[in-house]
Amino acid sequence: MLPVLRSHPKAVDRGLTVLIGLSTVVTTEGSEGLEWWLASLVALASLLVRHRNPVLTFAAGAVASLLHLAMGNDLRPVDLVALVGLFSVAAWGSRRRSLALLAAGLLVAGLWSVYASEVNSRTHAPTPPRIIIIDPLSPPADADDDTQVQDWGGFAGIGLSLTVAWLAGLNTRQRRIRLSVLEQRAADLERERDTQAALAVAAERGRISRELHDVVAHALSVVVLQAQGAQAELERRPERAREALDAIVGTGRTALAEIRRLLGALGQDTPDWEPRPGVERLPRLAADIRAAGTPVDFLVEGEPRPLPSTVDLSVYRIVQEALTNVLKHAGPDASVTIVMRYGPDTLEIEVTDDGIAAEAPPGTGHGLEGMRERVNLLGGTFDAGPRPERGFAVRATLPS
Repeated sequence: MLPVLRSHPKAVDRGLTVLIGLSTVVTTEGSEGLEWWLASLVALASLLVRHRNPVLTFAAGAVASLLHLAMGNDLRPVDLVALVGLFSVAAWGSRRRSLALLAAGLLVAGLWSVYASEVNSRTHAPTPPRIIIIDPLSPPADADDDTQVQDWGGFAGIGLSLTVAWLAGLNTRQRRIRLSVLEQRAADLERERDTQAALAVAAERGRISRELHDVVAHALSVVVLQAQGAQAELERRPERAREALDAIVGTGRTALAEIRRLLGALGQDTPDWEPRPGVERLPRLAADIRAAGTPVDFLVEGEPRPLPSTVDLSVYRIVQEALTNVLKHAGPDASVTIVMRYGPDTLEIEVTDDGIAAEAPPGTGHGLEGMRERVNLLGGTFDAGPRPERGFAVRATLPS
């Protein structure tokens, strides 16, 4: 109900104007003069602009109430317009201005109370006895009724009414501010949630992009080397060519299975039947490279232990990318050494070769940056560069 009223302030002002106007007509006996009705109509009309100009509503209501007091009329519903105006200024206008209007209203109420007290006290002062001739044809005159000044409860009544209206307006103002802050906070949280979701999607796409790069680059490098070997041995030793072709088929199937798993993770359309690669598949990876014609030594130092899934996958991808670079850049006579060192809280990976690459292999920036990013995301350290004597080295330390 309240949100509907806040969204239609003009309708609320019209309804309030009609309510106070009808209440005034019903409670008025008709003895008021034309001036009283004109002042009342001006005060009622000011309610229609209460939200746009509450100061005008307060001023019109206060002037109308003063005129009614000066005319000696009793309190009527239309005389509440000044209170409504003060409430509106405190609720929607400047707090300093509302405080100034409250002070002005209290000052006027105090001055009128003092004036009414003096006039009423003089009216009831003792007077010397006088002879009154009673005319039976005319009603007796009541001199006190002609000289009484209306005060509507004095300063206490008017001042208390003004103060209550001002405090109610301030309370409404504070509630509106709190509601606005809560709405803004909710909107900020919603935007933050959408931003986090977008960042998560972008991070997932980046991860899948790195995975695809590692899978495709490694598989194609192995396939090319095996195809070259099969081509060289096709006429001399067909059985070796057949072994190379079998290795190509196995590598292609493995790569396709991993690509299908990664692409299925995007839309969740394909079930993830194939397990994610990890440390346990490194010996098989080394065997594939060895079958392609590159000697590989795989060493493990320390006591192996289960690794977190993210670390397990990253270890495999780092070694896979390092071996791919060896196949592409180290030359045909290079050999590779893979060392895994299990420490108390860390796992060190070292992939070194004795190939011809004395400097960072050209064209491998994406692979090296991908490895570096993997390690940095896990809070580890990464280093890659040419060895002093010969070849290239990739070293990574991951928390485990």
